[in-house]
Amino acid sequence: MEGHIPAFQANSRQKFFGLALLSAGIATACFAQWTLPLPITQPDFWNIRNWWLNFGNKSSPLTGLMLYVLASWIFVWGLSLVGKTPTLMVFSNKQLATHSPRFGFWITSLGLAALNASTAARDDANSYGPALAVTWIISIVLFMVSVMRAENWRAPSAEKMGKWFHAHRVELLVVGIIIIAAFLIRFQDVELHPYSFINDEGQMGNNGACIVGGSCPNLFDLGWAGQPMLAFVPTGISIAIFGHTATAVRLVSVITGTLAVLATYLFTREVFGQTEAWMAAGLLAALPFNVHFSRIGVDNIVDSLSTTVILWLLYRGMRRGSWWSFLTAGILGGLCMATYPGTRLASIFGVFYIGYIALQTRGFLKAQARNITIFILALTVTAAPIIGFFYTHPDTFAARMNREGIFQNQIFQNELANGNSAFEILTGQFMKSSLVYILTPAPSNFFNSPQPYLPAAAAIFFMLGMAYTLWRIREARYLTIFLWFWAAIILGSTITGGPPTSQRMLMSTPALAIITAIGFSKIIEIIPQKKQFTRWIGIILPLAFVLFIGFQNLSYYFGEYRTGHYFEDPTNELTYETAALITPLHTNGRFYLIATPDVPYLSFDNFNFFSPDVEKNYFNEVSSQTLAALPKNKDALFIATADRKIDIERLAQLIPGGQWNEVLRRNQPDQVLFYSYNVRQSVLQTFKP
Repeated sequence: MEGHIPAFQANSRQKFFGLALLSAGIATACFAQWTLPLPITQPDFWNIRNWWLNFGNKSSPLTGLMLYVLASWIFVWGLSLVGKTPTLMVFSNKQLATHSPRFGFWITSLGLAALNASTAARDDANSYGPALAVTWIISIVLFMVSVMRAENWRAPSAEKMGKWFHAHRVELLVVGIIIIAAFLIRFQDVELHPYSFINDEGQMGNNGACIVGGSCPNLFDLGWAGQPMLAFVPTGISIAIFGHTATAVRLVSVITGTLAVLATYLFTREVFGQTEAWMAAGLLAALPFNVHFSRIGVDNIVDSLSTTVILWLLYRGMRRGSWWSFLTAGILGGLCMATYPGTRLASIFGVFYIGYIALQTRGFLKAQARNITIFILALTVTAAPIIGFFYTHPDTFAARMNREGIFQNQIFQNELANGNSAFEILTGQFMKSSLVYILTPAPSNFFNSPQPYLPAAAAIFFMLGMAYTLWRIREARYLTIFLWFWAAIILGSTITGGPPTSQRMLMSTPALAIITAIGFSKIIEIIPQKKQFTRWIGIILPLAFVLFIGFQNLSYYFGEYRTGHYFEDPTNELTYETAALITPLHTNGRFYLIATPDVPYLSFDNFNFFSPDVEKNYFNEVSSQTLAALPKNKDALFIATADRKIDIERLAQLIPGGQWNEVLRRNQPDQVLFYSYNVRQSVLQTFKP
C-alpha cells in the first residue's frame, strides 16, 4: 500500500542509518584526536583563561574535546540503532540455606583480632612483634576455617576439576599466552630498563632486608613512606632468595603487574564478556604506563592489582552467591590497609558497590546478608592490627595526604593569593591530570614520558568507550568502571601537588584498558555472527587492534623512551653504579665520597641497600692533613663525582700506587659519571704528610 513501508525495509533503513552514524562518529573522533596534538611546550598553554580566547586553533584543546563530545553522541546514537540490545547484569537474590551456628572458632578468631588490635596500638608493640605476627595469622586462619565449616565446604574432586579444565582449555590457553607475554614484557632486562635503580627502590629494599634480617620484628609498625612493614614482606622474601640486587626488588613489581593483567581479565570476563576480557588484558599487558611501574621497585603498581581483584571477587560473589569470593575479598581488603595508601580505596569501593547494588536489586540484601557479613568480618580480622595502630596514631594515617594534598599543604591557598580563582586552580589541576591520557606528556613523577599514556588509535576508542559507559551509567557495572577511573584521577592527582602524578594514578590503568576494550568491542557487536566468515572477522579485528596498539606501545617504551634517556638521572646512576666497587669491600675496607656538599648523597638508601656492611664517609677536603687523619687499618675506596675530578687527581698525587678508574655514564658514554681511586691498606700505611 502506498504510504506504508514493509517492516524489513524499515529495519534495513534503520540499520543503514545506524551504520552511517557509527562511521560518522568514529570519523569525527579521529578528527577530534587529530586536532589535539598541540605545542604543549609553549609556556602559557596551561593558562585556562586563554583556552576560550584561542578556541579553534591548536593552542587550545577545547576544539578537540568538543569534537569528541559530538563524536560520542553520534557514536552512541548509531549503536542504539544497530547494536545489540543491552543486557542487564543479574545479581543473586536467592535465599541462601541456613546452617546451625558454630561459635567456637568464630569467637576465638574475633577475640584474637581484638587482642591484635590492642597490642598493635601499644607504645611498646615492637617488643611483641613476632607474637603479634603469629596471632594475626592464626586469627585469619581460624576465621577461614570457621566460614568453611559453617558452609560445609568440601574440596572439589579431581574428576570435577578435570572436566572444568577440559571445558575451558581454549580459554585457559589464550589467558596463559597473555599472562606469559605480560610477564616477559615486564621482566626482560628489568635490571637495566628503566635505568637506573632509583633511591626510592633502595628504600624498599632496605625495608625488606630489615624484615629478613630480623631487625624489624613488628610487621605493623611504620616503615618507609608511612606504610606498615607488612607491605615490604614480598620484597623481603625476594631479597632472601635473590640477594641485595636490583632484580630482587624489581621482581616484586614484575609479578604484581603481571597479576594485575590476570585480574583485569577475570574482572572483565565476569562483568562484561569474554571478548572484552582478553582485549582489556592484552591492552594492559603492553600499556607503557603500567609496564613502567611494573618494572621499578616501588609499590605503587599494587594499586592496579588490588582494586581489580577485589572488585572481581565481589562481583563474582554478588552474581553467584559465592561465600568463598566474599571471604577472599575481605582478606585481601584487609591486607590493602598495609600497602600503598591509595590501595586503601579498594575496600571502600567494594563497600560502596555492595550498597549500590543492594539499593537496585530487590531482595539482594536479605539474600546476601551472610556473605556481606563474612566480607566485613574478614576485612576487620585481617586489618585489625593496622586499625589498632592507626587508631592511636591518627596523624600517620593521613600523613601522606597532609603532605601531598593541595588543600593541606597550602598550594591551593597560595594560588588563590596569587590572583587565581578556585575554578581556574581546580580546572587546571583536573586538566593536567586527565589530558595526559590522550594528549599531554607525563614529564615527572617517576615516569618522565614525553608522550601521553595512550597512542592516538587507543585514545580514540577509549573516548568512545567512555561515551558508551556514560550512556549506560545507571547500570552498576558501568558506574563501577566510571568511578574507578575518575576516582584515581581526582583523588590521586587533581587534589595533589604536581599533576599529573603518574605514580598515584595507576589504579586507573585496568579501568582504562577495560573502557578502551568496550569502545572497540561495540563495533564487533554489529557484525553478524551467522556465518563462519563473519565470526572470524569478529575475532581477527579485535586481535589486530590489540596487536597494533601493543606494537606501538612496546616500540615506544623499549625504543624511543629508552634511547631518549627520559628516566635517567646522574644522582641515581651514581648510587647504583658505584655499588660494583663499594660492595666488594665488605668489612675489609672503607668508602669515602668526594662530592658537592649540597647533595646529601650518603643519606640515599641505595648505598646502604647494595653495601650494608661497608663503612661510608664523606671526604670533601683533600689535603695532606686530612689524609693523615684517616684510619689506616683497612683499604680505602675514594669516589668523586664528575665535578670533583681535580680533588681526586690531587689525592692520587699525594698517595701514589692506588688503582685509578674513570666510569662513564652507561647509556650516555660521552659523559663521565664518577672517578674512583682504590688504595690498599699497605699503601695507605706508607703515606706521610
